[in-house]
Amino acid sequence: MKFLGSLFLIVVLAFVASPGYSLNITQGEFDGLTFTDHYSDLLNDHSGGAGFSIFGISCTVENGYLYVAVHTNFPKAGLAGADSYSGGNTFDPGDLYINVGGTFQAGGGSAYGVATTTHGNNVTQAYGAWGAGVTEGGLYSPAAGGPFFADGTWEVYEAHLGVVDPTDGDGSMFVNSYPTMIRYGTAVAGDVSGTAYFANATDPWAFDVVYKIDVDAIGFNGTQDIQLFWAMECGNDGVQITKEGEVPEPATVALLAAGISAMAVRRKSVL
Repeated sequence: MKFLGSLFLIVVLAFVASPGYSLNITQGEFDGLTFTDHYSDLLNDHSGGAGFSIFGISCTVENGYLYVAVHTNFPKAGLAGADSYSGGNTFDPGDLYINVGGTFQAGGGSAYGVATTTHGNNVTQAYGAWGAGVTEGGLYSPAAGGPFFADGTWEVYEAHLGVVDPTDGDGSMFVNSYPTMIRYGTAVAGDVSGTAYFANATDPWAFDVVYKIDVDAIGFNGTQDIQLFWAMECGNDGVQITKEGEVPEPATVALLAAGISAMAVRRKSVL
C-alpha cells in the first residue's frame, strides 16, 4: 500500500477480525491500494493513555469504491476508562462519518455512517433514547426526525493543549460535538459497504481500521468534496480529512456541451 506524496508505508501483517457486512476486504486488496489522500493527526492531542491515540487517516477511490483507513492504537475490543457520566466504562471504536458535499461543522451535504462494530446504545449514561442497533460494516443514512450520530464525551485535551485538531465548530472546547457512534440511521440497501480491523506491526500505530463503500451508494460522482471523520466512542481523539472533488477540465465540459447540443439538433430534425 502506497501513499502518494508521503513517506508513510503500511505493511499489514495480521488480520484481527473477519470483515464485516457484505463487501469483503482482504489483506491483499488492502495492501494493493494506492491512497491518494492522507492526513497525519497530532500525537499530543488525545486524552487518556497511548491506546486512545489516532495517528492519521487515508482515503482513495478505486474501481468504484471509496476506501478509508484510520491509523490508531485503539483496539476493536475497546478500552476501559472514566468519563463524565460514570466512574468507569468500556469505550468502543467509533463509526466512520461520511459527508458528501457538506461538513458536520457547517451542515449541508448528504451524511452517511459505516458501523465499525455491531452495537446499540453503548453510551447509555449520555443518551436515554437510541435508534435500532447497527451491523458491523453496514452503511447507514440519516433517519428522519432524530440525530444521526452520538457525540463524544471528552474535549478538555484541546483546551489545555491549546490546539484544535480538528475543530468541531461548536465554539467551545468543553462541549463535544464530534460524531462518534451511529445513533439513528436507515440501512442503505444492497451490498454497498464493509469494514475490517487489521493489526499493524510495522508502523508506529497498532491497527488500521479499513472501510470500503460503493461510491454509487453515497451519490458520489467524483466532483463533490467528501468529509471523513473518525473518533472512538469517548471522543478522546479524532481525525478528519476532506477528499476534494475533481473539477472537470474545460475541454471535457466543452465536449459534453457539444454532445448535448448535437443530441438536441438530432431530436429536432427527427420531430
